[in-house]
Amino acid sequence: MKTENSAKSNSAYYIVPAVLCGILTACVVTGSFGHMVLGAILGLLTAGFWANIVQHGEEA
Repeated sequence: MKTENSAKSNSAYYIVPAVLCGILTACVVTGSFGHMVLGAILGLLTAGFWANIVQHGEEA
């Protein structure tokens, strides 16, 4: 039998809260739909950044 060592990715734990925080922050500050979309996009970029940091931190 062959066993594979696969690392479990926890990046999904960063994506959902980052998007929600981006949307909620834009909603509280401006209240416009366009800024909420921008906040969601910036939240996804932030989540990707932190997921990348955590992934490289686990390899070390």
